[in-house]
Amino acid sequence: MRRVRTWLRDQSGQASVELLGLLPYILLAGLVVWQLLLASWAVTSASNAARAASRVEARGGDGRKAGLDALTESLRRDALSEISGERARVRVRLPILVPGLDTDQLTVQRTAEFPKTT
Repeated sequence: MRRVRTWLRDQSGQASVELLGLLPYILLAGLVVWQLLLASWAVTSASNAARAASRVEARGGDGRKAGLDALTESLRRDALSEISGERARVRVRLPILVPGLDTDQLTVQRTAEFPKTT
């Protein structure tokens, strides 16, 4: 009987059990951080693509094509690059990690004005 009481009060393995209990929350936090990093990467890429499109268009090239070429292949798939007046606009769809949440409304749009040439 004494061995059973000692065994029940023994706390070896408690840290492992607590880790298993917290593991879903740790994974969820990692998923949220990764999603935020993906969203900020998409915003930065769209800004860079809009600036590239405006520079190429100001020099007489095809700014629309340059805006799309400045994006990575995964962002380029559903991207839109437009030139309107003296502005270049690039719109990309935000990458979503969770399947089933991927919608067309989650987009980011960035614009850039043509640089002044002298």
